Amino acid sequence: MESNALRTENLFKLTWPIFLQNTTNSAVMFVDFVFFSYLSDTIAGTVGQLLPVFWMGAFVIPVFAGTGISVASQYMGANRSEKVIPTYILNLGLSASLGTLYAGALWIFSDEIGIWLGMSPSLNAIGSSYLSTICFYFIFMGVMVAYNAILSSKGMTHWLMYTSFAIAGVNLLLNSLFVFVFDWGVKGVSFASVCSAAVSMAIGIWLVHRKLRVAFYLKGIWSEVVTVFRPMLRIGIPNVLEPFSYSVQQTIISSFIISMGVVSMAAHNYAGRMQMFQISFGFSLAQASQILMAHWMGKRRFEDVNRLFWKVISSAMAVAFINCILVWRYSDWFLSLFTDDPYIKEVGRSLLFISIFFEPARAVNIIGGFSLRTVGDARFSLIVGMLFIWGIVPFIYGINHFYGFTIVGMWVCFAADEIIRCLINLWRWQTGKWKAMGFGDD
Repeated sequence: MESNALRTENLFKLTWPIFLQNTTNSAVMFVDFVFFSYLSDTIAGTVGQLLPVFWMGAFVIPVFAGTGISVASQYMGANRSEKVIPTYILNLGLSASLGTLYAGALWIFSDEIGIWLGMSPSLNAIGSSYLSTICFYFIFMGVMVAYNAILSSKGMTHWLMYTSFAIAGVNLLLNSLFVFVFDWGVKGVSFASVCSAAVSMAIGIWLVHRKLRVAFYLKGIWSEVVTVFRPMLRIGIPNVLEPFSYSVQQTIISSFIISMGVVSMAAHNYAGRMQMFQISFGFSLAQASQILMAHWMGKRRFEDVNRLFWKVISSAMAVAFINCILVWRYSDWFLSLFTDDPYIKEVGRSLLFISIFFEPARAVNIIGGFSLRTVGDARFSLIVGMLFIWGIVPFIYGINHFYGFTIVGMWVCFAADEIIRCLINLWRWQTGKWKAMGFGDD
């Protein structure tokens, strides 16, 4: 295969391996929560309220590594092969550094984060046990996502799918071993995730250097890396700021939910796990279309980019709507996978009904954000994202402080936020301003 060739321009062939990979990764998170709920609803609810802290790294770092896909793919599309390896090396260095720094921060503050969120000493002890173990996950993940970005930029998404299958098996085996045999509790479930990330990193390195035969070099690399630093920052900084801000926002909102009690905590997190299928599908379409859009932007194929955008938007909305209807209709069975508490189930059923209205909008926002950043319109995506991310916090705080708030009311606010932002993102794309952006000819 030519070193800078894209394996296929078929959206389905690119999407289905990514979808199976993301679905498998979501299933791993789902299984982890089954194990947490097996330990107790309190443990599951507590860990669930710490997920925004986890996602601050687990979402932000891969999104930043995705910058390498956009930059390398646009250079490939513009036939500027000399820029590709420096982009990979810079992406690896930055992603690995972010992962290590975040792991260190979690380790240092693992005993304090739960207290900052308003947890009682008993809940904070659970949270500290979780954070002090899961922090090591990010050391391996920083390297893993950079190598995954190399595979994605070349369209080799099927290898990522096979890797995810292997990792899911490892994670399930280790969860069972650490919880049922060694009785390690929260630390056991967390350590299984750490080991799985280490295995995934090793496989990614082997695939890139041995199977794909991508060769890194050090001689003269600094001068070449400097030349790709600007486009990396141009897309990378907005890419990171929005999900980082979202994670901080969700952490603040978690403190509100913690004050509502264990029932609200558990219902919020169990209902949230039910949304993973359509979220995985939306992210898969976004990632696959990102590869094609970046290549086509480099070749100035604007009509193809526009046609692809509307195709993936309609597909993601349809899948989200149908999935939410089915999950709500059979909510009692789904929620029974986690809990037998009838009150938690009742609240969770109401949350799943609300999801019917905002999950299709969230699908649009996932794809719209990826698309706008990929084609170079990252500044607009950042501004809109920041306004809505921080605008909803004082609104929720005010209502909760003066009138009292339930978790159902909070989800209604989430729905309004996603729907309004969806309309704005669609309007921005329709203006066509993105056609004047991109950097393949810089």
